[in-house]
Amino acid sequence: MDDKTSMSFKSSGTEMQEGPTPRHSLLSGRYKQSFAYLSLRNRMPGIMQQIILRLMADTQNLVDQFGEDVRADIRHIVEAVERLKNELYRDRQFQLFRGNEPDKAEWNAFLMELPRPKRTFFHACWLHAECYIYRRIYSFFESSRFLLGYDCFRLLKEDDLTMSVKAMKALAIATRGLGKSFENFRNLLRIVLWSNHFEMQMSCYNFSEEENQNDINVLAQVADLDRNVIVDDTTQIWNCLMKKQTKLGVIVDFICDNGGFEFFSDMLFLEYLVDNNLATQVRLHVKSIPWYISDIMRKDIEWTIQYLMKHENDVLSSVGAKWMRLMNSGKIIVAPESHFWTGPQSYFVMVEMDLPLYKMLTAGRLVIFKGDLNYRKLMGDFIWDTAEEFITCLRGFRPTNICAIRTVKCEVVCGLPEGMSDSLLLTDPMWMISSNYGLIQYTDS
Repeated sequence: MDDKTSMSFKSSGTEMQEGPTPRHSLLSGRYKQSFAYLSLRNRMPGIMQQIILRLMADTQNLVDQFGEDVRADIRHIVEAVERLKNELYRDRQFQLFRGNEPDKAEWNAFLMELPRPKRTFFHACWLHAECYIYRRIYSFFESSRFLLGYDCFRLLKEDDLTMSVKAMKALAIATRGLGKSFENFRNLLRIVLWSNHFEMQMSCYNFSEEENQNDINVLAQVADLDRNVIVDDTTQIWNCLMKKQTKLGVIVDFICDNGGFEFFSDMLFLEYLVDNNLATQVRLHVKSIPWYISDIMRKDIEWTIQYLMKHENDVLSSVGAKWMRLMNSGKIIVAPESHFWTGPQSYFVMVEMDLPLYKMLTAGRLVIFKGDLNYRKLMGDFIWDTAEEFITCLRGFRPTNICAIRTVKCEVVCGLPEGMSDSLLLTDPMWMISSNYGLIQYTDS
């Protein structure tokens, strides 16, 4: 995209607000006491600077791979990211996509349909602004000569896995031959919920002589340390999967979040479902482009399995080999990629925007949405009353039975007992952005 392609309309003049985001509003950077404002003001420019530094550090490797001409691509992308940073700082209006983006028609239609006051970074819904930034960053690579397919976040994802060997070994040993029981299912679900923190938790945990570091019950306690599950529908999820199988079997769709160690723990849980006939097939839904720093793509899954298969530790290499067999047999597969996962839309419009994807989900027994971004898209990035029912906040999005697993990182929360949010605010004013509180929510179809 070029600066000349910006939409031709004047700024709305809507004023910034000093307070937090009010209830029954979309999350937005226009509220200066919101997490959205802090993220757009501080975090996103930092991420863009890291992308520039990553490209500069990778320059010689890219020259070795593509030749000296790739330097022009690098220069153009760095300049484009710098321009995007300046547009964000100045709260400029969103620009239409004019390059080689395969989903530009959908993106441009969405941008043009936004109300005029919602077409700038800080006045748009936070979800829309964030998705737009990540999508536009990758458009710079798509318009390059050599760097289409370059993942500026690849090393971060790979390093997150390679630095977690101790935790991986413990979990791998604990989950070999794990029997079918509600307690094992519950423990694995807790580890999946807190996987972003598990490596650090395990390093800090003081194991007693009686505690076996390779016992799933002990490891679930490690995951739960100083954490709080404020909604726990694990029993309903278990009951859903325990129902009688149909002729089509039990298909579980898993909407992935991060790569690295988090994906490793996700796969241990999904492997458990298949091994114990709680699912006859698991379909992994991944991002088609580099997204939100650490979101997993198909090539990340392939790299992860190869890394494990070649690992010097026998347990980890056997886990990698087993996952490869599960993939080859079709028991765990990567679903066809959809640009809907990297679009700005909330999930309640999926049936209109990507009917084949919606129909695919309807054929499954359960769809599991993992992580904060998926939760925000389920909720429409809308600040509901925290006691509002989960099913109400889905706004009719019910392709099948739905589970959401998420650590709370922003003000979008629902399904809490009446009065819980106010009580938490008194004891922990930052609870909504602390990542110390988790949700395991379920509703049937």
